[in-house]
Amino acid sequence: MTILSVSISHHTASIDQLAQLSMSRDACREFAGDLIAHESISEALVISTCNRTEVHVETNRFHAGLDAVIDLLAATSGYPTDMLMPLCGVRYDEAAVAHCFSMVAGLDSLVVGENQVLGQARLALSDAQQAHTSGPMLNAVFQTALRVGKRVHSETAIGSAGRSVFSAALDALDAAGVAVDGVRCLVVGAGQMSGLAARSLAQRGARVTCVNRTHASAERLAREIGGDVVPFADLAEAVPTHEVVVTCTGSAGFLIDESMVAGPGPRAIVDLALPADVAPGVGDHLLLVNLASLADRLTGESVDVEAARQLVHEELAKFLARQRAATVTPTVVALRQKADAVVEAEIARLDRRLPHLDLALRNEIVKAIHRTADKLMHPPTVAVRQAAESVDPDVHEVDYAAVLRTLFALEDAS
Repeated sequence: MTILSVSISHHTASIDQLAQLSMSRDACREFAGDLIAHESISEALVISTCNRTEVHVETNRFHAGLDAVIDLLAATSGYPTDMLMPLCGVRYDEAAVAHCFSMVAGLDSLVVGENQVLGQARLALSDAQQAHTSGPMLNAVFQTALRVGKRVHSETAIGSAGRSVFSAALDALDAAGVAVDGVRCLVVGAGQMSGLAARSLAQRGARVTCVNRTHASAERLAREIGGDVVPFADLAEAVPTHEVVVTCTGSAGFLIDESMVAGPGPRAIVDLALPADVAPGVGDHLLLVNLASLADRLTGESVDVEAARQLVHEELAKFLARQRAATVTPTVVALRQKADAVVEAEIARLDRRLPHLDLALRNEIVKAIHRTADKLMHPPTVAVRQAAESVDPDVHEVDYAAVLRTLFALEDAS
């Protein structure tokens, strides 16, 4: 296993730094495609959300793979590599898989236990598979991570405690005395986060209006929740006529600035986009809830995650055991093939030396040779599989497959 993960998240970088390093879905696919063109990288998958940008690769050389990832991040973000490295959490092999499982389970999120990252990881895996940048290794890691994430949310208390980032934003509105029940709310965008916001607002009794650059997407979302639609060209006029505005579009520049809220207008704006959709000066005129304020608000919040972490730990041990077991399969197959070859050679020798041997007697001798070979091969093949699957760290300090290859002259079987 040669998995490398490079993670830039709210743990290591500021919101402004995350914004500069964030990528659109198309950019993630292009980034992964550029990576697998590098001679040291065979698979790549990229995830970019409101609180992280993650690059996962399979590489044949750690340092060459890391350099390739960092150089491409620097080229696409404009960050010099010496400024970029301190922002990166770098993990390799077992640590990279452990991080992936925890991340997809929501244990590494800005809102600990949130389950939106499950959908984001599933989408990233689907994109990588369609673009043929992921392969057997990353497919196995992320498919297992998605299953682990589902288990965490269905079998532990974190499932009920976990919230989305938008749920935390609603809590911030409630704390400031801004209710959404029965009020006019404008949702800008029609992606995953905006859709979640629109549905959550509608469930709380808000009168929701949707707006998006692609009008058909806004119409689909509005039909789903029973809301209204306004054209994107009318955004500047729509903002002042709603009491709460929620935006998450991933636009390159600000969609909402001070000129839209200088007079009578919304009581609050929630900006969950990265980069931001709302100019910072807007906060001088009304309540502005954004990722930076949510990060400050959530600092110190705690959820009992011990059971979730234990489940992840157990699933990680099982996954690593399966991976180790898979690595000994060629050795086991080669050992069986060598035993079969020896048996066939001895049977051929028997036929040459005793060509007129009674057929019934010959068949009994052949069966005896096969049984003897099988009995001799069974203990070492079972033992090497059990050793490989063991979760005892003292056991897999010894490479039993390598021992078998040496003892039985199977050096080509690796």
